[in-house]
Amino acid sequence: MSTTTARPAAAADVLAIGFGTTVAMWAVAYVSRLPIVQAPAPLVLVLFLVALLAGGYVAGSRTSRGMGAGLMAGAITGLLNLLVLGSFLSAADLSALLAAVGAAEGARRGPRPPGRAWTNSFACVAVAATFLLVIAGGLVTSNKAGLAVTDWPNSYGYNMFLYPFSRMTGGIYYEHAHRLLGALVGLTTMTLAGLLIAVDRRKPVRLMGTAAALLVVIQGILGGLRVTGKPTLGMDTEPNIYLAVVHGVTAQIFLSLLVAIVVVTSPTWISDLSPIATERAARARRGATIAVVAVILQIVFGAIQRHLAMGLMLHIAAALVVAHVTMSAGMRTWGHFSSSPVLRRAGITVIWVVVLQFVLGFAAWVVRGAWESGHVSETVKVTVTTLHQGNGAVLLASVVALRLWLTRLLTPGVTR
Repeated sequence: MSTTTARPAAAADVLAIGFGTTVAMWAVAYVSRLPIVQAPAPLVLVLFLVALLAGGYVAGSRTSRGMGAGLMAGAITGLLNLLVLGSFLSAADLSALLAAVGAAEGARRGPRPPGRAWTNSFACVAVAATFLLVIAGGLVTSNKAGLAVTDWPNSYGYNMFLYPFSRMTGGIYYEHAHRLLGALVGLTTMTLAGLLIAVDRRKPVRLMGTAAALLVVIQGILGGLRVTGKPTLGMDTEPNIYLAVVHGVTAQIFLSLLVAIVVVTSPTWISDLSPIATERAARARRGATIAVVAVILQIVFGAIQRHLAMGLMLHIAAALVVAHVTMSAGMRTWGHFSSSPVLRRAGITVIWVVVLQFVLGFAAWVVRGAWESGHVSETVKVTVTTLHQGNGAVLLASVVALRLWLTRLLTPGVTR
């Protein structure tokens, strides 16, 4: 990492590992307790232990601190679980002990690889946590559970973080778990912003971290006001469905902002790699910019259709336009700049995500009709529509990343 872009980050490694282990445990917890899954408790416990040991192993094998890194990362994991989920998942001391055991095993590998870009790793953890939250939000909408908990920031009069898990059933599970995941994403984003401010010397990158912190706060407030309609701690609420549309769109934009932070903190971005001089630079960037705008508009149309049951044909027609501009941006990058491994991968990624989104969109339309006629279960409809919505977020993130890489790796000039 160039000394002109970053200062030493003493705590970034254990923070990335500790938060990463927490996100892995929460993913296990969320999926295992879904009403359609309900995994056996012993299996869930084993997966929790595996996650803690794996986090410790990474700390021991990828840092220079050995067991100490495992202890610190495990303590962070335990503290996060205690802060947001009481003692449901683990105690801080037990988490630290298990992670230390994993770290001891990891340290036995011998010589460690060169230092990682841990701030970038932490940004990747933030993206993973936010994608899980986007999927959870999609399940809330698909199951029509947005008002299953009728107050906010409390949950049926309880402090949100102390709501009994025994009452998290049906729609309440989808909505309340979404709130708890939002709290985790908020903590993760605030920590990422602090790391960027403390570590990165580039003002635009620090501003991106600050913007992410502000946006996650705004997003949380939007989610709450969608339920209450006005600031209140009581049950006298006036739900606002239009804020649900804004909340859904903002979530996907927020995910793309975090992906942008991953890109600009990556070792390739901050390396001395020289950009390619080409007369096609301006056109490629313009095409990618159009793709970003088109996808955002399509996400707006999709949110209107999902929340307000309006504009289905507009959403379908716009899909053809979006598929064209995004596929063109991906193919142009892949075909014209294949000499750059990064640009080639970015272009191919966009192409495949577009194809998958088109297939999922068609499947969602077919399944919707089949469900209305009674030929498929609601579970199938919910699964397909949520996957379509989640992949839409991935599509926006992929074209944003493509646009950034075109800025970093191309420069106007005569093609060599």
